[in-house]
This record gives sequence, structure tokens and C-alpha cells, in this order.
Amino acid sequence: MLKQRVITGLSGLIIFLSILFMMPQEFTMISFGILFLLAGWEWANLIEAENIGIKLTFLVILAGLMLFVSSLAIDDESIRSLSYFSVFCWSILFFSMLFYPLNIPYSLEWLVAVVVLIQGYIAINWIYEKSAIFLLVFLSIVWVMDIGAYFIGKSFGRIKLARLISPNKTWEGLFGGVLGVTLLSIILSNYLPIDSLVFVSFAIAVGLISVVGDLTFSMLKRNANIKDSGNILPGHGGILDRIDSILSSAPLFTLGIIFL
Repeated sequence: MLKQRVITGLSGLIIFLSILFMMPQEFTMISFGILFLLAGWEWANLIEAENIGIKLTFLVILAGLMLFVSSLAIDDESIRSLSYFSVFCWSILFFSMLFYPLNIPYSLEWLVAVVVLIQGYIAINWIYEKSAIFLLVFLSIVWVMDIGAYFIGKSFGRIKLARLISPNKTWEGLFGGVLGVTLLSIILSNYLPIDSLVFVSFAIAVGLISVVGDLTFSMLKRNANIKDSGNILPGHGGILDRIDSILSSAPLFTLGIIFL
């Protein structure tokens, strides 16, 4: 399982870096769009596993909204307002986990899916348009948080972080992820025009918020009685399993670009 996970991760990283730095901007942004549509299909399966008509309707609506926002000229003021709204939405999702298990209204599940995916799509594209390096820095923080939490939690994890939602996640794993992000951000701060302490603190905040996304989707998957959102990525599950942390932390990172 670990070998398969590593092979898939390294292969995906090579493909991603090739698209990010070697392909035209239009190709890269189309690739992001396809990725989010795949994630949208997986999310639709979490909500409505049987009715393919409803799932296809959701996908068409999602694609239409993505095309619409792609046609807009989104300035810093607009992305700041959107990011504030996104952080607010994720705060609500975080506090909803405190009351798990809970029954989420059917219509609200679809609305949350649209809002989260669209705000994530806008944020990722905005960061990329600012700089491919910015996007790589952001994703590196999220990935290191996830990798550190996985290996430290697997080796030393004892105290459950959220027993009902995700029994395999532990406080030790969380601290391992934070340690990894701290070391990474200290190294990166030597190459960025920003105060080291400020950047390290900001990177840790981004890493912690990414955990909220991970736990939120664990809650949704548990409600749907499934382990992974899909099986397109051997050893990792589905697309949604890989971008859940990115969706929750991207809005905060956009605010960091604006203010820091």
C-alpha cells in the first residue's frame, strides 16, 4: 500500500510540475478545470450515488459556473472579498464537525459542493496567474503537512484527533505535520521577500486550515459510508481525497499574497 502510494504520488508530482512549468498557461488552466470537474463528479457521488441524471446536471452547472468565472477579470479586491467569504464558509463547516453526527439537508449538500469547488477553482487559478512559484509554495505547504501527519501519525500516533470522523488521525500526526511545515517554511523564507517569522507563522496557519478540509471531507465520506471519494489514484483514492486540504486552505493563502 505504501509503495503504491509513493509511486502514484511521485508520478503525479512529475506530471503536475511538467504542466505547471512547461505547458502554456491556457493548457494549465484547462487542466485545473478538468481536475475540478472530476472532483465535482466524485462529490456528486457522495451526495447522490444512484441518480445519474442529477449528477450530470450538477456537473453541467459546475462547468458552466467555472467557464463564467474564468471569463471575469478578478482583481485583488474581488479575490479578497471572496476569500473572506470562503474562510467564513469553512469556519461554519469546521464548527459543524463539533456536532457530528448530524443530518445535512439534501439541498444544502449540493449548495456547499458548488460553493466550495467554485471558490477553490477561483483561488487556485488566481494564485497561478500571480505566479506559478506561489502556487508551488502553497501546494508544498499543504503536501508537507499531509505527509508529516501521515508518517508521524502512523509511527507514533496514539491520541485520536477526531475519533468519530476520522479514527486514523491523531494529535501526534498533527504535530508531525506542523513540524514539517515549520522546517519547510524556514527553508523557503530564505528565498522569499518576507520576514521569516511572519512567513513561518503564516505557513503553519495554512497547514492547520488544510486539516479542516481533510476532516470535513472525512465527515462527508463517513455520512455516505465510503472510505475514499474514488479510485482514480492508486493508493490515494480519488481526486477529492487529494484536493480536500487544498480547497480549505487556498482562500487563506490568497489573503496572504494580498497582505504579506
